[in-house]
Order: sequence, then structure tokens, then C-alpha cells
Amino acid sequence: MSGNIANQFKKFEVEYERLLKCFSEFEKIKRKLASEERIVSQNDVKAQKPLSVHHMNVIAENAKKDLKALSISLRKIETHIKHSVNR
Repeated sequence: MSGNIANQFKKFEVEYERLLKCFSEFEKIKRKLASEERIVSQNDVKAQKPLSVHHMNVIAENAKKDLKALSISLRKIETHIKHSVNR
């Protein structure tokens, strides 16, 4: 049973690391879009403007909240697993 719990916990850790990597990539894209927005000429009506910096910041804040919630959940699971194994 404890081997199954350890495997599940390892899967959670892997998923958490994947999400951290995705968030890092998102931050890079956000910075690039913000710099591209400055380059787009305001007089060029054909140019399609990227998401505004405000919208990107809202998305980033939501992603940070999700990662924080995931981190808290993983710590709770880890504590639960440790208590279950030590019984």
C-alpha cells in the first residue's frame, strides 16, 4: 500500500514541476507580448494588437493563485501520506 501512495505522490510532484515550467513559459510569453505591444504602431489599423498588459497580468495572477493552491494541496497530501505511513 505504501508503495502505491509513494507512486501517487511522485505523480503529483511531477505534475507540479510541469505546471511550474508552464508558468515560467507563460511569464516569458507575457514579457514578449508586452514588448511587442510597444512596437505595434498605433496608426497601423491593420495591425492586430496583442492582449493588453492588464489582461496578461490578470492571467498571471490567476496562474499564481492556482500554483499556490496546488502547492498547498500537495503539502496537505504529503502530510496525510506521512501520517498514514507512520501509523
